[in-house]
Amino acid sequence: MARLITLIEPEALDVDRFRAVNDPELTPVRLFGGLIAAQALRAAQRTVPAKFGVHSLHTAFLRTGPPDVPLTLVVHRSRDGRSFASRTVTVVQSNQVICILTASFHVEEPSPVHESPMPIVPGAEEGEWSPPLDPDWGPQRAFEHRGRLQKVDGAVIRQYWTRPVGPVPQDPALRACLFTVLTDFWAMLPAVESIGLDPMGPTQHISLDHSIWFHRNIPLSEWILVEQKSVATVNSRGLVFGSVFSGDGATIASVAQEALIRGAEGY
Repeated sequence: MARLITLIEPEALDVDRFRAVNDPELTPVRLFGGLIAAQALRAAQRTVPAKFGVHSLHTAFLRTGPPDVPLTLVVHRSRDGRSFASRTVTVVQSNQVICILTASFHVEEPSPVHESPMPIVPGAEEGEWSPPLDPDWGPQRAFEHRGRLQKVDGAVIRQYWTRPVGPVPQDPALRACLFTVLTDFWAMLPAVESIGLDPMGPTQHISLDHSIWFHRNIPLSEWILVEQKSVATVNSRGLVFGSVFSGDGATIASVAQEALIRGAEGY
């Protein structure tokens, strides 16, 4: 966990320019989208007053890159209002734009509450949960996971409990960044599996975009439940929606990711 937190924190080069590095030991093949998004979010957070908390982010992954080449993060201050602030972060590697993140920040304000109920599942310490695929890969080692797979009307639903391995700082902004990393773990598996492909086989699935809506501060020191549902896979693009709940049933975030999916035959 300590190593992941270090990677998330970018180095300030100027007022709105930052430098971020990755760890080839964690992601030896290519950059990991969840970590890039977290680094971009952290850069954006460094340009807004502390009273503004992130309430949504939308990331477009334009191209991949090697993990041993540093990234330059350029923040554009799109809006600074009394209740909302907006930032756009362009992530550049070797003079090529690899990612664009738009983040919106909101000053906390009370309101009536409505939320969908948490699915009825056994607790993290109960029932038949098993480790997700490849739990020892890279940044996933910073979290403990217990998951299961279900099929409803032909669509795959994956549910898993997760919590950090080791202590996590209390800073809500940093927790939002760590959560951003977490939401990219196995995000596209339901779409891959819903069309009968083996995610551990000769399958290509590359993230195209990733969105998060933060409804509450993330209680990252405890078990949280992630539920991911396949929505549609058409034209070699799969879409998955996710909902995230605290242990007491509160909805803390919603997630959506689209990816390019091709099987061994190229479809």
